[in-house]
Amino acid sequence: MTDAAQTLLAESAVRQYRMSLSDRVRAGEETADSTAADWRRFVRERHGDLFSTVDDGRPEAAARELFVQTLSFDFLLSELLAAAERTFDVSVPTRPGDGAAVAFDADFDAVHRTVAADLSATARDRFREAAERFVRTATPEDVSALHREAVSRLGRRAFGRYDTPPGLAELAVETVREGDERDANAPGFADATVLDPGCGAGAFLAAAAERKRAALSDSAPESDPAAAARRIAETVRGFDLDPVAVRASRLSVLLALRPLLDAAAEPLDLDLRIVLGDVLDATAADTPLSGARADVLLGNPPWLTWDSLSERLKDRWRDGPMADPALDLFCHDGRNARLGHANDDVSVPFAWTCLHRLLRDDGRAAFVLKRDLLTGPAGELLRRRRVGDRSVAMREIHDFGTLAPFGDEVDAGTALYRLDVGGGRNGDSTDDAPTDDDPVGDPTDRDVTDRDATDRDGSAGVPTTRWARTDADAERPAFDSLASMRRTLDRTETTYLPADPESPAGPWVRADAERRALGPANYRIRHGVKDDAKAVYGLDRETIDARNIEPDHVYPYLKSKHVVKYGLFGYDLHLVPQRRAGEENESAVREETPNTYAYLDDHRERLDDRGSSWFDDGPFYGLFGLGPYTWADYKVVWCRLGFKPHFAVVSTVEDPALGEQPVVPGDHCMFVATDDEAEAHYLCALLNSAPYQRCLRDVSSGGKSSLSKSTVSELATPEWEATPHQTTLAEASMRAHDIVPNHVDCSKRAYNAKTIPELDAVQAEIDREVERFLADGAPTADE
Repeated sequence: MTDAAQTLLAESAVRQYRMSLSDRVRAGEETADSTAADWRRFVRERHGDLFSTVDDGRPEAAARELFVQTLSFDFLLSELLAAAERTFDVSVPTRPGDGAAVAFDADFDAVHRTVAADLSATARDRFREAAERFVRTATPEDVSALHREAVSRLGRRAFGRYDTPPGLAELAVETVREGDERDANAPGFADATVLDPGCGAGAFLAAAAERKRAALSDSAPESDPAAAARRIAETVRGFDLDPVAVRASRLSVLLALRPLLDAAAEPLDLDLRIVLGDVLDATAADTPLSGARADVLLGNPPWLTWDSLSERLKDRWRDGPMADPALDLFCHDGRNARLGHANDDVSVPFAWTCLHRLLRDDGRAAFVLKRDLLTGPAGELLRRRRVGDRSVAMREIHDFGTLAPFGDEVDAGTALYRLDVGGGRNGDSTDDAPTDDDPVGDPTDRDVTDRDATDRDGSAGVPTTRWARTDADAERPAFDSLASMRRTLDRTETTYLPADPESPAGPWVRADAERRALGPANYRIRHGVKDDAKAVYGLDRETIDARNIEPDHVYPYLKSKHVVKYGLFGYDLHLVPQRRAGEENESAVREETPNTYAYLDDHRERLDDRGSSWFDDGPFYGLFGLGPYTWADYKVVWCRLGFKPHFAVVSTVEDPALGEQPVVPGDHCMFVATDDEAEAHYLCALLNSAPYQRCLRDVSSGGKSSLSKSTVSELATPEWEATPHQTTLAEASMRAHDIVPNHVDCSKRAYNAKTIPELDAVQAEIDREVERFLADGAPTADE
């Protein structure tokens, strides 16, 4: 924050305004009361019932306090816009409702006039001087700083307002500013129509205006500054559903144009096309586009959860964008699914609605969104790479990992996504998916040699810049400009790839994380019990009852059909008359479980005919693949045949006839044994994660034994040390195992077709944590 901004906030007029307005609101003064009522109606209609989210016990008090905060900030902005008009001899739209695409009845300016009359003459004069000093020296970032000071964190969170740092906005502009070479008619950035459909405090619009100003200066250094200012004002456009944000963005753009305003030799009338608007209603026919779609979209969509929306607002989504079958905003069946788990916040449907309605064919976009959209269910829409009947090519990602560009405002990871909308080089916007000429990410203009930009089936990944701290002792990362970001942060080039190349809408994984998933296996992999006589050893309950077989040697037994990710889909019953292979226990079996022995003896000829030398040692009913590991307290089990990389932790099963018995993996199973529950769940989470699942696809032969011991042994499995990463993974796997049993009361086919929201959410958490685990130094094949 500049000195001018600090001085402005310290002025007594600011405090006096707030106190006077608070008194008027509490007293029910007519102008303040009617304006507050109009504002509350507008908020409830357009944003939902936000006031109860700020204060569950006293929503009316919360509404009054938010109104005071909102009007205090708006008063600052209105005075600063007036100061800019005086200082630079410029005329701009200043009222929130000017040019609005939606109706707004609340008369903020009437309140300002009434309350300002309470200010002392000295306070008014000092405030006027401070406002003029601000517009001469402040930066667009200072507008965001004023917002953070004037409106509480709870208030900002309620509206989903997280002001974008200038460095991030500059980076977004840089990713889209070059003309798209596939479209010869695309304008250069200086003339491109740039739109931010949720402009907030105007960070993106200011960054675009500054870049346009630099481009015009480079191309025509002697050009008329007044004409350049008008040209930029014409092509930088935005709207927001918050009337105060409209004023904030107008002020930010004026500050970005200050060199041109200072140099202009004539009074200026700038038609700033920044208006009040609602993305649920907006079309290219409305202001600020007024008939032509934008060339470029920039933005930081609201990070509001679906749970925070009122039913009325959810209905507006249902009846608005969701009702458009071409757009298909939500990827799951059922009305309830459409408003919940797969899109945990409004940001992705918001962005997709804007792409669909407001961006021209072959247009370009850059959005600041959660980085978890690359792995979690909420990002499926993003990863489907379609909007309506047009393809969406993801050209570039800037991944900020565990960095916090928004400071303590947002605790979710952040990424910048650069997108193209259109049909590829031939302009055909009806292709079903990007082709070899228009892949999901086009790395042809960048050096991707070290990034493994092509996966095994030849489809390209998305070039990604990974931003990280230089080291633990480095200065705090600075996001106040792109130059500061580059000075205080390290950058690593990598690639994001689908974990399953055949399901690109599924989770994606960083190529460098995938490579780190290959390495030393620190756990011994065991084979399940082998008997070569399933007709003898496999038991049904009728046979057990008919032969009165004792339960001592009957165990829950796993086949491939029983193992699903994080759980079991039933089990069979199996006779396992030994505790280890080769055990000489025939006398004990005969004496202690005579009915079991009689049953085996009746099948002696079949058992003696088994051809494998594995069964030569021990009694005639001997087994193979059996030892102390079989009876470990916990086992991480999977099927070795085919390619179903589903890993689950098994221990005991409470069977109605047998009681509690340990689960025995069968012949088609492989497993890792341990007596530590947390260790087992850590390994299970690791192996079920997106980086490890993609690695398995890379190293698997694709043959009958695709998940054999030799295949899984190529994966890095660091030993359990109860580190924070490992503990987090173990706890997540335990939660996943608690979820699965609630969904297996159906056929296996029905289970496989299910979408389980809570399980998807846990899997996304596991994917993120494994990526962090690998990035923080899990062993690699080279170490």
